[in-house]
Amino acid sequence: MFSLQLNPKQCISCGICMDVCNPKAISMRCISIKGIEGKIISCSVLDNGYVEEQKPSPKMSFPFLEIPALCNGCNDCVDECPTSALVLATK
Repeated sequence: MFSLQLNPKQCISCGICMDVCNPKAISMRCISIKGIEGKIISCSVLDNGYVEEQKPSPKMSFPFLEIPALCNGCNDCVDECPTSALVLATK
């Protein structure tokens, strides 16, 4: 069994880890901004090569192993994370 360890200060909530997870074990969980250090000024969404600035939402989403039994330990989520915010550990 595996566990996903996240450094929330490094995570940019891009969802790439969820997208590359072939067994679909990873989901995103919304967390209120009050529990996060700092303040969100703005964020950008990349869609088909175009960057669009958006106002920050009152919540941010972070990855978690929704169904840990589906995780096969392939490490794709860790390898593809652009900010190295994830570590896959063995329980």
